[in-house]
Amino acid sequence: MPGTYIVVVIWAFVAVGCSALLHELGHAWVARAVGWHVIGLRCGWYGFALVADTNGKLEESWKVALGGLAATGVLMLGFLAGVGLPQPTSALFRLGFAINAAVLLTNLVPLRWFDGGQIVAGIRQSRACRARCPSSQVGRVLGRERLQPCAVSYSSARRLRDGVLPRKRRRSGR
Repeated sequence: MPGTYIVVVIWAFVAVGCSALLHELGHAWVARAVGWHVIGLRCGWYGFALVADTNGKLEESWKVALGGLAATGVLMLGFLAGVGLPQPTSALFRLGFAINAAVLLTNLVPLRWFDGGQIVAGIRQSRACRARCPSSQVGRVLGRERLQPCAVSYSSARRLRDGVLPRKRRRSGR
């Protein structure tokens, strides 16, 4: 029986390592899709992390965060499908499912350093941009329409919209 424990421990390390790598590759795939330049992966004591140049498209960070969560979810469902296999392998797939479920739930926590926090911050930034840049400010750049870049916090955009913040005063024609 000691050989069985060694197999389970090795399987756990492989499942955790592959899950983390595929999670980060999910981030990289979406980052490339939104126009970021992916530089590589960084490995630290905490695991893997995506290194990318945003190309001035920081407002797309919530989509990139969703890419990692989607990859983890698909991997979790793959392990769940393997639970139906005959016994010794079903226990290994159950372990892989549990690991990926824990990673997914942990990353959904809306704290800044988790994917959930990146999603919440990105959605807030998108709403603030829409509140500050109405459709009347759409500009033409090389024949394509684009919104003017926004650099305002969510709370100040809401106060500006509600009329709490004073608007810029016009200079008198002296």
